[in-house]
Amino acid sequence: MTDEAEMIDRSAIARQLTAWVVELVPGCDESEISEEASLRQFAGFDSIAIVQLLARAEDEFGVDLADQDETIRSVDSVGLLAESIIRLGGRPQ
Repeated sequence: MTDEAEMIDRSAIARQLTAWVVELVPGCDESEISEEASLRQFAGFDSIAIVQLLARAEDEFGVDLADQDETIRSVDSVGLLAESIIRLGGRPQ
């Protein structure tokens, strides 16, 4: 995969993850979420919301985030989760 193709995939994955964060956090606006912003800083985005986000990512991108406890602790931003999905070979289904 070329760097350009990977960036397009990463960008598309990050956009989808951001949209899901907006759905999971009532009153959150997409413009408030950057790829680097801590997901934990948003009121209402707790470990339950993270698990919901991970479940959607598994279904949508065809990845297995089996060690969700570790993933919950390590995934702090949309960008980090997008990178994890790419590392696992995820692609939109």
